[in-house]
Amino acid sequence: MVDLTHLTKSTLHAVDSPIHKELPRTYLGMSGLGASCSRYLWYTFRWCYVSETSSRMKRLFGRGHREEPEIVKELEKVGLEFWGDQTEMIGFAGHAKGHCDGMCKGVLEAPKTVHLAEFKTMNDKSFKQTKKEGVKLSKPTYYAQMQRYMHGLKLTRALFVAVNKNDDSWYIERVEYDATFAEALLGKEADIILAEIPPTKPFHPSYYECKFCSARGICHGGEEIHKTCRTCVHIDIKNEGKWGCLYHKKDLTTEEQRHGCDDYESGVPSNV
Repeated sequence: MVDLTHLTKSTLHAVDSPIHKELPRTYLGMSGLGASCSRYLWYTFRWCYVSETSSRMKRLFGRGHREEPEIVKELEKVGLEFWGDQTEMIGFAGHAKGHCDGMCKGVLEAPKTVHLAEFKTMNDKSFKQTKKEGVKLSKPTYYAQMQRYMHGLKLTRALFVAVNKNDDSWYIERVEYDATFAEALLGKEADIILAEIPPTKPFHPSYYECKFCSARGICHGGEEIHKTCRTCVHIDIKNEGKWGCLYHKKDLTTEEQRHGCDDYESGVPSNV
């Protein structure tokens, strides 16, 4: 038999080895507002770092999106009706955005109530924790995401569906809209967008979340801030999701923001 081990190894290496470098999205994502660290959200919104993602992780992140149509098909079999996949919500000054998995009606516990639909895939450990504790306690970021989306869509209930990637079992929970919680998220959203310097560090570098944070290097490690218009002292944040340059007195396109110019001066203090 021909030994194909060398081919398998090289093929796998070719598939998995590329590292994808990219700036964060152009807006503050509503899906991340529940993160415990506002400083991280500010760094992300201001493009202070370049994220590095392996091909394997990109596949993993995409798995949930690929499974969404199958989840919808299963729920349609028991009478649920879905619409509005990727409906966009615009937040503070046009600089915050969210895109929901959809809306639905026909949920057996409340057939006439329109629900926000939110789907997640999880490993076995995460799934069991969510099933035991509920989404609010076990997955506060997901809970906050649903609250912000329900607020934006003026809905009072969400249908949360978690799928166990190990054995394909499901957990379904109906989440009630909490106006007080949602209003607090709106305030957090505005504070991050309007802040001219990063919020105070909430955690010690040894904190477990910091160890996996994409902004760890600049927050705790003294790495240089990535140079773009958004980290420049001349940047001007404007309404309708626009950015301007005070030095050149003009509005900036996304591409101009990414590349900056020779008149760049850092506007992000390194000692805070």
